[in-house]
Amino acid sequence: MTTSQESSRKISLEMKSEVHYKKAAKSYRKSQQYIKMINLYPTLQNTLIECKDENLIE
Repeated sequence: MTTSQESSRKISLEMKSEVHYKKAAKSYRKSQQYIKMINLYPTLQNTLIECKDENLIE
């Protein structure tokens, strides 16, 4: 591996701007992954309610 390849693989520890993260969040909220996750919330909530009094750990 050459030096230029090594330096291009390093992860930058510098944060991007707040505007960048706000745009990324707005875009994510419109994604199919996010919509699918939100649609699963009722299932998760019902499962938690059903298991509330269960002794799941021995």
